[in-house]
Order: sequence, then structure tokens, then C-alpha cells
Amino acid sequence: MYKTGIAGAVLACASAAVADGVVRGVNLGGWLVTEPWMTPSVFEKTNTTSEWALCSALGKDEALSQLQNHWSTFYTRDDLVAIKKAGLTAIRIPLGYWAVDLLDFEPYVSGQYPYLVQAIQWANELGLKAMIDLHGVPGSQNGWEESGIVGGIEFPANSSNSDRSLKVLQNLTTEFTKSQYGGVVTNIELMNEPIFANAPLQEFYTAGAKVVGPANSSGINTTIHDAFYNPPTWKNYDPYNSQAQSPAPYVTLDTHQFWAFPPLDTLGKEAILERICQFGQTIKTNNSGIPPTLVGEFSLSTGYTANSTSQTEEDQDKRTWFRMAFEAQNAAYAPNAPGQASIGWYFWAWKTEYDIDAWSYRRGLADGYIPSNVSDPTTYVFPIMENGCINENVTYSAPKNIPYFNGDSNAQSASSSASASSTGKNGQASATSSGSAASATKSSSAGSVMPALGAAIGLAAGAVAMLS
Repeated sequence: MYKTGIAGAVLACASAAVADGVVRGVNLGGWLVTEPWMTPSVFEKTNTTSEWALCSALGKDEALSQLQNHWSTFYTRDDLVAIKKAGLTAIRIPLGYWAVDLLDFEPYVSGQYPYLVQAIQWANELGLKAMIDLHGVPGSQNGWEESGIVGGIEFPANSSNSDRSLKVLQNLTTEFTKSQYGGVVTNIELMNEPIFANAPLQEFYTAGAKVVGPANSSGINTTIHDAFYNPPTWKNYDPYNSQAQSPAPYVTLDTHQFWAFPPLDTLGKEAILERICQFGQTIKTNNSGIPPTLVGEFSLSTGYTANSTSQTEEDQDKRTWFRMAFEAQNAAYAPNAPGQASIGWYFWAWKTEYDIDAWSYRRGLADGYIPSNVSDPTTYVFPIMENGCINENVTYSAPKNIPYFNGDSNAQSASSSASASSTGKNGQASATSSGSAASATKSSSAGSVMPALGAAIGLAAGAVAMLS
């Protein structure tokens, strides 16, 4: 069961042609958790690689000053207006624990929370839904810059790390179940991209579900990341009952799908499209026991384009491929019939500072390789077949000449090269195929490797089915 947060009502999309309840959204990455690859200008003077290191180098006063400027300017209400206009129905907002629970010895600065509240208020005004994602936890869950600190995976080493994270989750749950937010927050994600051992992970998920779970009466679902295992691994998952024969109600699964990392970056276009289709069919299987599953992060970066140095606006072939790759994933990651595990997707991200083409949704809109209104199938190029995959046999070529994309004041000097995105925020990843769904292994800077579906980048926008 997946609730919208408004007395169980079903959320309809902008177009009657779209199945009721499908939410298509984006991540607001690089905002409340800063990441060097998404917002390089924030880090360039200190030559640092994480928010922890940045704040250490600047000192608390200067760090607060610089980050306040970033938080107040990187995402504005105009961005959410544009997100709504694009037919997207949801936003996913990454947040670090230090926005709520900060100890004196930690170099981080807090001040992000009012901007989170503001974003939720804007979403309420505009008719968008929101997922809040605990992107960084004490000690780090993966050792990657996205968690706030690069290095070891220390979260499971001390029970206080779990206790502090649960405190943050309780804070978020208590705050965003208040009536003033209008049921905008439909999901709270317990932890983004963990890669530590299964036993402590399951223990934390159970504790987290007990914190967030009581809020399902207010419309909030508990969301867990799949820890880079395929969604079928979580068949009949119930954090309260290890012997359950069906998934727990109000618990949703987040999986991240990327095609930019070795060895998946060696795949040709046909192989990529085939695997996208296969994965989609896996999460569209009726009565599979897979929990309601959303693709919380995906992008257009693939090995086919990731190392390109051509200007996107001048590269007709690249834009043609981007259009096909986007529509294939839109079709695969959104449900097309009742009873499926699939509940939708979030794209990573709405924008980056320099609007890297494969990772910037708004650039895709401007350059025409993302449909102008993703909630209106009449704006699609490729028909969706009964199996939930696109018809690749449609002849299509992107326009030959288009205006250069300027973005906003943060993107005037944007390079359209996608080469910077081949490693994304985590710097390294590897992948293999398993079964009918694409799977991967993803390596942290600490050397830990876990079975993975893909790496995650930035703030995602997504499509999520809202089932009453």
C-alpha cells in the first residue's frame, strides 16, 4: 500500500492519459547536501572533496556564510515552478543529519532546515509531492562524498550513530506530518545508498520503520534503499516480521539505476535499451512480492556519451540517443497496469551548477531530448508497448540545429561535455548483469564492494505511483 498523504486519496497526474497516481519527479541534489561535482564553485577555493572537508577548511563562520549563500540561491521557487510546468509531480530532497543533530566537534554547520521547510511549503503551493531523503548519516554509510565525508564506513561501528540518525528521522516525521504542510511529504527515506553489512542494516531499517511507520496514518511512507541489491532480493520484505509472506504496508523500496559506470559503460545502445526494458519488466511483474518500488535516481549518462567532448547543441546524434534513453527509462520505471511493484521514478537531477547534459533535466527540456511535459504521453516520440517498453523501431532524429543552452546565472559558462559525469559523485563504480534486471557492484573509497544496481547522483525527480 502506498499513500499520498492526503487522507489516502489517489493523486492524479496532469494528463488524463496517464495512469492515476503516477508521479514523475526530480532530485534536488547538490543543494542541502553539497557535492563537488554538482556545485564545483563552492569547493574550488579550498580544493576539498566533501562538505566535512570544506567546512573544516573554511571554519564555521566562513562555512556558514558561504553555504547560506548557496542554500538561498541554488534552488529557488522558480525552479519548482519550472518543475511543475514540465509535468513533474514530485521532488526528492537529500538532507544530511547535521541539519538536525550536530555535535560541537563536527566541522559541519547547520542552517539548512529552514530551506527544507521553505521547499516543502513551495511544493504545497504548487501541487507537488516530496520525498525527504536522509542522504548522510553519522560516520557515513558508504564513505562517499554524497554522505558528507569521504573515507571509512563508520556508521555501523557505534550504536550512537544509529541513535542520532533515528533522532533525525523522528524530527522529520514529527515536523512534516503537521497539517500546515498539506500532506506534501509522502516518503521519508531512512538512509541513502548504504553499503555495509546486511545484519546491522536490517536492524537499522527495523528501528527506522518504527520511527517513521506510525506516520502512515498521515500519509507518509517509510522508504528503504535496496543497498545495491536487485529489488527481487527484497521480496516480501517486512521490517517488523522476518517471516512475512508479503511486503509490509506503507514501506517502499528505492533502487538507483545508472548505465555510466564500468563495465556497463562498455555496452552499446541496443544492449542498454534491452537491459532497461528487462529491468522494467522485473518491477512490473504482478504479485511478485517485491515491495512498491521506485527508481529514486537515474540519468542519461552512458558509456556511449559519457566521454563525449562535443557541444550537445551541436551534436544531433547525442540528442537523438538521449531522447531514446530517456523515454525508454520513463517507460520502464513507471507502472503501466495495476498490481505491479513499480511505482515510478526520480531523475537525478533537476540541474547541476554547469548543467552537465546527461545529468540536467532542465537542460534536456531546453535542448529537446526530454519531453516538454512528461505527464502527457502526446509529447513522447516513442510509443510504449504492452510489455511496458518503448517501440525502438520508430524513426526519429533530433533537430539538427538548436540554440545554445544558457541555464541561469550559475550556468552561463556551462560546458556541455558529459565527461565529468562518467565517475559521478562517487568517483568509481563497476557493474555486472544479473538475471533480467541490470545489476552492478559499486566501490567506495574505503574499498568496500556491495552488489549494486547502479550509482546515484544528485537530486532526483521521479515518477511514483500513488496507490490507495
